[in-house]
Amino acid sequence: MKYTSKKPFEKGYNEMISAVEHPEMMGMEYGVVAMENTDVMNFDYAQEVVYDLLSGEVTFTWEGKMETVERKDCFHEGAILLHVPENTKVTITCQSEKAEIAVCRTENKKTFEARLLRAEDCLCANEERGAGQMNECSTRMVRTFFDRSNCPETNFFIGEVVHFPGKWSSYPPHQHVEPEMYYYKFLPENGYGLAEYGDDAYKVKNNDLTGMPCNVTHSQAAAPGYAEYYLWCIRLQDDKNIVTTVVEEHAWVTEEDAKFFPER
Repeated sequence: MKYTSKKPFEKGYNEMISAVEHPEMMGMEYGVVAMENTDVMNFDYAQEVVYDLLSGEVTFTWEGKMETVERKDCFHEGAILLHVPENTKVTITCQSEKAEIAVCRTENKKTFEARLLRAEDCLCANEERGAGQMNECSTRMVRTFFDRSNCPETNFFIGEVVHFPGKWSSYPPHQHVEPEMYYYKFLPENGYGLAEYGDDAYKVKNNDLTGMPCNVTHSQAAAPGYAEYYLWCIRLQDDKNIVTTVVEEHAWVTEEDAKFFPER
């Protein structure tokens, strides 16, 4: 599934995935909130929710707590997000000229502490991966917010990737039984990338989204000159973390002694 967003987003909540229209995503829902200075929005979902600040300055208010946070952009600065259980009232007030917040939701009856997470609170703050492999073709920065290892009650495995220009990520292609979505941004904004989707591929641009249902292989490539950001979100099933299966015929490229053209 590829979803091409309205450009630019309208003020308010811009729905991209819904449980009704996208049942293949197994209950995962997603949208982006676009706000302007002094805008106030109230949320109260009967779902587990992640409010990921993509850019701007906002004040989050929840459960008698209030914090004002700022993120100039999602390429150069670490993650800031509010993670709450179902039926948690949240108010977001925009304190800057503009702000964007990604909202990931799914059913989860378990209770846990609502938390505002900054980069240092995440499972992985900003880890460089791919260095020294595949002739540096897969160098990227990975930020993992949480999974069941540091939040046992969650139904999400979620984070961000900052994908270097002209590189690949999530390669070799892999699959898992859980559905996953990628939401994209590019720097500069007129950039693009290619999203592998089974035997097909989509051209993805700023604010596009791809959704991979059960057992669809996927990987990413960014056009030279353009940094690619994507928020990835996996809806965990049962009480287990995911098991990822790499496409076997391409697994050799990650071996330490792998030889690439023009070597013989």
